[in-house]
Amino acid sequence: MAEIAVKPILNYIIDWVQARVNERTSWDGVTIIIISIVALIATPLVKYAGWIGLCYGVWTLWKREKI
Repeated sequence: MAEIAVKPILNYIIDWVQARVNERTSWDGVTIIIISIVALIATPLVKYAGWIGLCYGVWTLWKREKI
């Protein structure tokens, strides 16, 4: 069975990551990925917030102002 040299592979991965950290496009990509994940997670919450806002608006329209 052939042995896999782990150290050269690990060094290659570390060098690749370090090279990407210095590039602006990598930072842009990470930012877009994070915003996309937040949007996917927050979408159901935004729907509920919209319904709550709609109900509150109807309630304030229906309620009389105390003078």
